Amino acid sequence: MNLLSSTLSLITVALLSAAGAEITSPSTQPDSGNLRTFFELIRKDVRSEKALILAQNIDFNQDEAISFWPLYSEYEVELSKWYDKRFTLLKNYLDHEGTMTDDEAQKLADNVFSLEKQRTDLKRKYYKKFAKIIGAKKSARFFQVENQLNAAIDVRIAAEVPLIK
Repeated sequence: MNLLSSTLSLITVALLSAAGAEITSPSTQPDSGNLRTFFELIRKDVRSEKALILAQNIDFNQDEAISFWPLYSEYEVELSKWYDKRFTLLKNYLDHEGTMTDDEAQKLADNVFSLEKQRTDLKRKYYKKFAKIIGAKKSARFFQVENQLNAAIDVRIAAEVPLIK
C-alpha cells in the first residue's frame, strides 16, 4: 500500500467517524440546524491535510512549487464556492425530502446534474492551468488525489442524507 492509499484510508476512516456522528438510517433526518457545521467540519478536516497530502504525493521542483501553490489557492477558493452551492442544494433537499413531488424531484435531479457539470468544468479549467506550470502528468496526478479526497467527502455526506420518500 503506498503513502497516498494509506493516507486516504486514514482520512476516510476519520471522516466516517467525524464528530462522533452516526450514519443516518433512512428513517432519521439530520438536524438541519447543524448541517452547515457538519458540512464545514468535513471540508475543514480534508482541507487541513490536503496540501500536505499533495506535497507528499507530487514531486514539485522549486519553480513548479512557486507557481503551483498560488494557483492551487485560487482553485480552492472556486471549489469552496462550488461546495457552498452544493450545501444550499442539500439544505433545500432536506427541507423538502419528506414532501417532495415528482416535479420537485425532477428539478432536484436537474440541479444535481448541473452542479456536477460545474464541478467537472472547474476541474477541466484548472487542469489546463496546472498543466501549463507543472505538466500534464503532474496535473493528472493532482486530480487523482483531488478526486480521491472529494470521494471521501462525498461518502461522508451521502451517509448522512436520507433517500427521497
